[in-house]
Amino acid sequence: MILEVPANTGLAVRLDRVSVAFPAPSGALDVLDALDLEVPAGSFTAIIGPNGSGKSTLLRVIAGLLRPASGSVSVGGTALQPGDGRVGLAFQQPRLVPWRSTLDNVALPLELSGASMGVRRDLAATALERVGLAAAADLRPGQLSGGMAQRAALARALVMDPRVLLLDEPFSALDALTRETFNAELQGLWLERRRTVVLVTHSVSEAVALADRVVVMSPRPGRVAGVVDVDLARPRTPDLLGDDRAAVLAAEVRRTLASGHKVELRGWAEGVATA
Repeated sequence: MILEVPANTGLAVRLDRVSVAFPAPSGALDVLDALDLEVPAGSFTAIIGPNGSGKSTLLRVIAGLLRPASGSVSVGGTALQPGDGRVGLAFQQPRLVPWRSTLDNVALPLELSGASMGVRRDLAATALERVGLAAAADLRPGQLSGGMAQRAALARALVMDPRVLLLDEPFSALDALTRETFNAELQGLWLERRRTVVLVTHSVSEAVALADRVVVMSPRPGRVAGVVDVDLARPRTPDLLGDDRAAVLAAEVRRTLASGHKVELRGWAEGVATA
């Protein structure tokens, strides 16, 4: 059975011919090269690719934290304005301010936007409740476990109710069991309030478990090597992900990854697909 979800409330994201280069001793290092990408409004998109393919750079471009050398980026059909709150970003590391309480860490984006103390504390409390961390509101980051810190970082990304949520491997440092729990909770949050989500991951199984579509990046300079549509029913349980269709989709993602890589990786993809 496919769970009915609210109408799309996220915003579409579009990148046209986006290129990014960083200074390097031997000259400019091309990270993204004429990348084209369309993310439908309200969709859940996973970005997967090798180290150095520009996945994190891509998220920072969408978030407006990094200006591309060429090309254009639009969110909801318009250019992103700094501080407009339409895009939230959760980094790979929590990056919590050590002397602030969990509540005040979550409220920081609201404080920077000029919201009153009462408003930001109310909204931060709501965000903490959404990620199951309400009881830790008064704790400092040093008193939080790794999983709790990641929940706080996710709450901070959610606190302004962004129409687009960008997640840069936010659970990669967690143990496998905790990460699986977080993935289930993330799916629940998305189904509850359909925003546009873009998740960077190195895990093929995680991408298939969560996403509507998996965007596969080429080696640096990063381009879109292919897009795999994931047509599994929701909500996705561990049992569903063990079925034949999920295995076929995972194999397709691996083949797309391997198509732009060394011959050795192509053998890995074929071996996994036939195992």
